[in-house]
Amino acid sequence: MTPPQISQFLEDCIIKDDTNDSGLNADTLYGLYVSWCSLNRKVPLPDHAFRTALRIAGLQTEKNGKGKKGIFQGLRMTGPAAVDYILNSSD
Repeated sequence: MTPPQISQFLEDCIIKDDTNDSGLNADTLYGLYVSWCSLNRKVPLPDHAFRTALRIAGLQTEKNGKGKKGIFQGLRMTGPAAVDYILNSSD
């Protein structure tokens, strides 16, 4: 059973979009989750527990077209946490 906090995060921040060829990598998804937790005054799970919760929720990483592992295909960010994550990320 998916932890309620993760279910709410996925509902608030993730859209399934099969036209999105790039998807989201695991690090980006965790960063988005941390932003969501901050905005919602929740304590984030550690990265390893977060990834386990995603697997329980039925999300699995795949190789993208370039052979990179760790991509959640067909997902994109949405909502205030996505804006917060993008504005506060540094490349």
